[in-house]
Amino acid sequence: MQDKISIGILNDYYGGILNGHQKDIMHMYFDCDMSLAEVSDELGITRQAVREVVVRSTQKLQDMEEKLQLASKVIKISRRLKQIIDTTSSEITQKELAELLSEIKEI
Repeated sequence: MQDKISIGILNDYYGGILNGHQKDIMHMYFDCDMSLAEVSDELGITRQAVREVVVRSTQKLQDMEEKLQLASKVIKISRRLKQIIDTTSSEITQKELAELLSEIKEI
């Protein structure tokens, strides 16, 4: 399975496509860093059921990213803008670009 952080990022961008049950499990597993056993205990379902939801939901999120590439585009723009900030000598321009970078990261 992909890195938990990258799946968490995809969940931030595309989590709206998941149903409530899937959202709850993904939130507990990725955002709250709970184990499969902890999530299963919390929800009163089997560890295997939690794992299946995580695997299917992760695949949905990855499919959406493959189609839209929104997260990867924002990351690419953020990195490029950071490079520009680092090489710009004007403090005013750096401040404006830093504010723009902050806004882009909020997306």
